[in-house]
Amino acid sequence: MKKMLFITACLMPLLFYSQNNIHGSNPPVIFEALAGNKGFASQMTINKTFEGSKKLGFFSVANISSKWTEDNSKDAMIQANITFEVIKDIRLVAGSHYTPTTGFRPTAGFMYSRNFNDFLLVVNPRCIGFSKNSIAEGFIMAEYKPKISENWNLYSRVQGLYSETIRDGEHARSYLMLRLGVSHKFITFGAGANFDSYGPFKESKQNYGIFASARLFN
Repeated sequence: MKKMLFITACLMPLLFYSQNNIHGSNPPVIFEALAGNKGFASQMTINKTFEGSKKLGFFSVANISSKWTEDNSKDAMIQANITFEVIKDIRLVAGSHYTPTTGFRPTAGFMYSRNFNDFLLVVNPRCIGFSKNSIAEGFIMAEYKPKISENWNLYSRVQGLYSETIRDGEHARSYLMLRLGVSHKFITFGAGANFDSYGPFKESKQNYGIFASARLFN
C-alpha cells in the first residue's frame, strides 16, 4: 500500500506539466480514487492537445491498486502516449506501457474519441510490445452525464479492457469498472465496482466501494 501511494504521488507532476504546457480549454485532467471492501484503487487520466498544435497531443491512463493488507502494490498499469489526429475524432497513438510484471514496453494503435453532449465514448485498440510476446489490447470507456439541476449532474461510467497474447490468443489481462454517482462542479462521487482478471486462467478479484474524483485544470 505504501509503495502504491508513493507511485501515485510521483505521477502528480504530470498534472502540472499538463497545466503549464497545454491549453486550458482542453478536457480536464481527472484523478479518481476508490476505497473498497478489498482495497484501494486510483486512476489518473490525461487527454490533452499541446499548445500551438491542433493535432498533436498527449494521452495517459494510470491505474494503481492494492489490497489493504499489502505494503507493496502488485497491480499497476500505466500508459503514456503521444497522439496525432489524422481525421476528426480519430488519432494515432504511440508511446509506452508499464506493468510490474512486464516492465516498460512500446505500444501503438489508434483512438476514437467523441463527445455527444452528455455522452462520451472512447475506443482505443492497440498493440503492446513488438516481439513474440506482443499483446493485442482493446480499451473502451463510455460516460453519461446528464444535467439534473443547475449545479448537479448524474454521473455513470462503464470502462473495460481486454488483452490477449498475439502468438497463442491466451487471455493476459482484463477488467471492468462501473461507476454511478453525481457530479457537483468539478467533484464527482458515488458507488463503484472493479472486476479484474489476470493470466491465461483468468484469476479474478472484485472490489466494491465508494469513489470520488476531481477534474483538475479545466
